[in-house]
Amino acid sequence: MAIVKMDKFTLLFFESQKEKLLTALQGFESIQFINLQDQELLEKNEEFKNLKKDSVNVNLSDYNEQLSKIRFSLEFLKDYMPKQSALKSIQKEKASITVKNLQRFVENSNWFKIYKDLKEKEETIVALTNEIGKYETEIQVLDKWKNFDATFEALKNLKYTKAYLGTIQKNYEISFINDLSDSAKNTYVEILGKDSQDVFLHIIMEKNDEPLCEELFKKYGFSIFQPTYEGIPQNIIKEFFKEIKTAENKISHIKENLKSYEEQYEKLQYAFDYYNNLLMREEAATNFLKTEKVVAISGWIPSEEKNTFSSLIKSTVGEKFSIEYEEIKEEEFEDVPIKLKNRKFASNFEGIVEMYSLPKYNEIDPTPIMSIFYFIFFGMMLSDAGYGLLLLFGSLFMVKFTKDKEKAKTYKLFMLAGISTVIWGAIYGSWFGDLFSKYLGIDIPYLLDPGKSVTSILLISVAMGVVHIFVGLGIKGYIYIRDGKYLDAIYDVLTWYSTLIGAFLWIGTGMVGLPSVATTIGMILFIIGAIGLLLTQGREHPTIGARLGWGIYGVYGMTSYLGDIVSYSRLLALGLATGFIANAFNLIVALIPSPFSIVLSPVIFLLLHGFNMAVNALGSYVHAARLQYLEFFNKFYEGGGKKFTPYKLSDNYIKITK
Repeated sequence: MAIVKMDKFTLLFFESQKEKLLTALQGFESIQFINLQDQELLEKNEEFKNLKKDSVNVNLSDYNEQLSKIRFSLEFLKDYMPKQSALKSIQKEKASITVKNLQRFVENSNWFKIYKDLKEKEETIVALTNEIGKYETEIQVLDKWKNFDATFEALKNLKYTKAYLGTIQKNYEISFINDLSDSAKNTYVEILGKDSQDVFLHIIMEKNDEPLCEELFKKYGFSIFQPTYEGIPQNIIKEFFKEIKTAENKISHIKENLKSYEEQYEKLQYAFDYYNNLLMREEAATNFLKTEKVVAISGWIPSEEKNTFSSLIKSTVGEKFSIEYEEIKEEEFEDVPIKLKNRKFASNFEGIVEMYSLPKYNEIDPTPIMSIFYFIFFGMMLSDAGYGLLLLFGSLFMVKFTKDKEKAKTYKLFMLAGISTVIWGAIYGSWFGDLFSKYLGIDIPYLLDPGKSVTSILLISVAMGVVHIFVGLGIKGYIYIRDGKYLDAIYDVLTWYSTLIGAFLWIGTGMVGLPSVATTIGMILFIIGAIGLLLTQGREHPTIGARLGWGIYGVYGMTSYLGDIVSYSRLLALGLATGFIANAFNLIVALIPSPFSIVLSPVIFLLLHGFNMAVNALGSYVHAARLQYLEFFNKFYEGGGKKFTPYKLSDNYIKITK
């Protein structure tokens, strides 16, 4: 299985049937429109020049407005809806409803009344919140004068004296008070409070001393406080606190009431998908061209869906339509959307490919082959059977209860990764490190001891790297042969096989004990391959000098292959790290003295091994992907494909059936 074969279609039908047909196609969910209104496309196709651009009707702005109101309502209510447990959220399946029943449900749901109610509540909460903010600001101002035990209005009702409240900077406090006392003998000064910068004063003077005092006010920058309140500051502050409490109670009551809006929340979700469907239907018209009565649409469709598609159109609009299917042309490869279709095992690894980039239409889908190597590499790096069992059963649990197909794929990926980890953990004899063999006295058979077989594991890692790279080169050769580029297959693949195999035989014969004839064969293969690279890697350049220069550079490219092969030593490094850290954690737990160990040991064991598993599982996930992206894909894979995004029904909150 691989990239789904696509065809291009062009459909003509009467505009009077557009609404009906678009509704049917939305439920079909297997076509992606081509934007015929694209200026570049119009310039390339002469037959389109006499057609007009189709446009959306007046309903579009109305649908956008309705969606905006529903979106506000959902966002506003979201925080007040009961939180589901992790298990329930996994188990929850979207409600299913037919298109006709959805329309009937939304029309009878009174969602607009719900919106108005929520908008009113939101405005009330905002108004009360602003009121609270206002009172809090007022309290901050009044708090400076809380030690003033008279009413503010009393300051204005003095017959023979003049009274002021005001502030002065701390560094002028003593000088100001002394000058005031010297200049106006009968002046009364009371310090009401201080902060980090200012002193808050209450000053009373005789009226005939007012001009003199005002001069001193200017000199020292005394800032007069002009109260706008009536009453004693302490009493006003208490009253403001009461108002804040009342406003907070009102807000709390509204929020508590919103928690009972579960039914309204569900109605809004249905309304959102209903109007979103209508909006998508209207926006689809921006891809079409038309005459006075006929609409032209074009798009991509999986080849296997053509008959179903034609039958659907016929059952929807009758015989009054014209459809034409075309095979994809080479110049269209860049534009064809990509849909992957793999068997059960490989399909779980499609997300790894998508994270890098989807293949172009003329490439091959690397998922089937990549999945095998990813499966092996992940387990070899995590390499503890105990961790593998936890990962396996945890993923199985998630797969069993999740209703989301895409999430289920991810959980299945980790389930497979767990199986691989158990296999490699059993090979290395690692079950939560050395827990069983050293601390529980249970000897479980194994094939390799990582502490004593480092060289063997390194050789296995390098051998896997060589196989991985050679498979990548083989795929490159297959693509060249498939496309009829037989010489390119020789120049860019066979020469590298000859060079690399020759180098391994020539240099490695002594290491692995092969007969001396292997050295001779290796040397011959290496020389043939190196000469081939020298003569062919610059073949695209016009001058002999450029060809020779690029040929030398091509031979130098052997060093990059060496770097790629060395990179696979991470299979050894991460595997050793997981096991040795697990062993160290077991030692830490074993050192906890009795009787504390009865309680602490199980807890610390779970915490330490949980941390080790999480960190190394993440490392295995990332580095297994890295080996695919950098060492494997760069041998044959370009990527850059665009994902197939069919015109379909909105399913943000519910599943709509035909």
